[in-house]
Amino acid sequence: MDYNTQMPKMIIPEYGRNIQSMIEYCCTIKDRDERILCARAIIQVMGQLNPHLRDVADFAHKLWDHLFIISKFKLDVD
Repeated sequence: MDYNTQMPKMIIPEYGRNIQSMIEYCCTIKDRDERILCARAIIQVMGQLNPHLRDVADFAHKLWDHLFIISKFKLDVD
Protein backbone atom coordinates (compact mmCIF):
# COMPACT_ATOMS: atom_id res chain seq x y z
CA MET A 1 0.00 0.00 0.00
CA ASP A 2 1.30 3.46 -0.91
CA TYR A 3 0.85 6.28 1.54
CA ASN A 4 0.83 9.94 0.54
CA THR A 5 3.75 10.55 2.87
CA GLN A 6 5.85 8.10 0.83
CA MET A 7 4.99 9.72 -2.51
CA PRO A 8 6.81 12.71 -4.02
CA LYS A 9 5.77 16.12 -2.70
CA MET A 10 3.00 17.80 -4.67
CA ILE A 11 3.98 21.16 -6.12
CA ILE A 12 0.47 22.65 -6.43
CA PRO A 13 -1.84 20.38 -4.42
CA GLU A 14 -5.05 21.96 -5.75
CA TYR A 15 -4.70 19.98 -8.99
CA GLY A 16 -4.00 16.61 -7.40
CA ARG A 17 -1.55 13.80 -8.06
CA ASN A 18 -3.17 12.74 -11.31
CA ILE A 19 -2.47 16.10 -12.98
CA GLN A 20 1.07 16.06 -11.64
CA SER A 21 1.55 12.55 -13.05
CA MET A 22 0.13 13.63 -16.41
CA ILE A 23 2.55 16.56 -16.55
CA GLU A 24 5.49 14.30 -15.64
CA TYR A 25 4.47 11.96 -18.47
CA CYS A 26 4.12 14.89 -20.86
CA CYS A 27 7.71 15.92 -20.10
CA THR A 28 8.93 12.49 -21.23
CA ILE A 29 7.31 12.64 -24.70
CA LYS A 30 10.03 12.98 -27.34
CA ASP A 31 7.91 14.25 -30.27
CA ARG A 32 7.37 18.01 -29.90
CA ASP A 33 3.99 18.10 -31.68
CA GLU A 34 2.64 15.26 -29.56
CA ARG A 35 4.00 16.95 -26.41
CA ILE A 36 2.17 20.18 -27.31
CA LEU A 37 -1.09 18.28 -27.84
CA CYS A 38 -0.63 16.55 -24.51
CA ALA A 39 0.03 19.87 -22.73
CA ARG A 40 -3.10 21.43 -24.26
CA ALA A 41 -5.19 18.45 -23.12
CA ILE A 42 -3.80 18.81 -19.60
CA ILE A 43 -4.67 22.53 -19.63
CA GLN A 44 -8.27 21.66 -20.54
CA VAL A 45 -8.51 19.21 -17.65
CA MET A 46 -6.95 21.73 -15.26
CA GLY A 47 -9.57 24.29 -16.33
CA GLN A 48 -12.37 21.82 -15.65
CA LEU A 49 -10.99 20.97 -12.23
CA ASN A 50 -10.77 24.63 -11.18
CA PRO A 51 -13.73 26.50 -12.65
CA HIS A 52 -13.25 29.33 -10.14
CA LEU A 53 -10.17 30.41 -12.09
CA ARG A 54 -12.41 31.36 -15.03
CA ASP A 55 -13.26 34.56 -13.19
CA VAL A 56 -9.61 35.61 -13.43
CA ALA A 57 -8.88 37.96 -16.31
CA ASP A 58 -6.04 35.91 -17.84
CA PHE A 59 -7.49 32.45 -17.19
CA ALA A 60 -5.50 30.51 -19.81
CA HIS A 61 -2.24 32.29 -18.97
CA LYS A 62 -2.59 31.38 -15.29
CA LEU A 63 -3.20 27.70 -16.16
CA TRP A 64 -0.11 27.65 -18.41
CA ASP A 65 1.91 29.23 -15.59
CA HIS A 66 0.73 26.50 -13.21
CA LEU A 67 1.60 23.84 -15.80
CA PHE A 68 5.17 25.14 -16.08
CA ILE A 69 5.51 25.45 -12.30
CA ILE A 70 4.35 21.86 -11.76
CA SER A 71 6.76 20.64 -14.46
CA LYS A 72 9.58 22.52 -12.67
CA PHE A 73 10.04 24.46 -15.93
CA LYS A 74 11.27 21.32 -17.75
CA LEU A 75 8.37 21.19 -20.20
CA ASP A 76 9.34 22.49 -23.63
CA VAL A 77 6.18 23.64 -25.47
CA ASP A 78 5.01 26.76 -27.28
